[in-house]
Amino acid sequence: MNGITESMSIGAQALNAYSVGMAVTAHNVANVNTAGFKPQTAVFATGPDGVGVQLETIFQGDGIARPLDMPDSLTSPALLHSEAVTRAAAANNADMNGLPPEIVSPSGTDLGREMVNMIIARYSFEANAATIRAADEMSGALLNITA
Repeated sequence: MNGITESMSIGAQALNAYSVGMAVTAHNVANVNTAGFKPQTAVFATGPDGVGVQLETIFQGDGIARPLDMPDSLTSPALLHSEAVTRAAAANNADMNGLPPEIVSPSGTDLGREMVNMIIARYSFEANAATIRAADEMSGALLNITA
């Protein structure tokens, strides 16, 4: 049963990561008309031992990443240096069809990118929830086997 509980744990970790990713996207969309707001980006990474997915950091467009070990990770700044943060910075500050971010929205939030992030998070969440359901059904079937 170790494999079943491990798959449930990996699925739960992914559900948590994609929930935070959806919260970051919702935060960006809610502040689309807030002048001076810097959109955030959730950066995902491969889970421990190369299995599953986890949230690596929450990147703020101005060069600040949010540490994930703090309870209020959306508001507690700290500088982090990693390749994933650099990639997120490039994606977040990318040219939006030649228009300056102020014209796209007062906050610089790209709603098209945020909608794509929401769709990715939704389907990833659903896939990992299905993994947990399947593992739960398998463990239930194992427990119901009689000699």
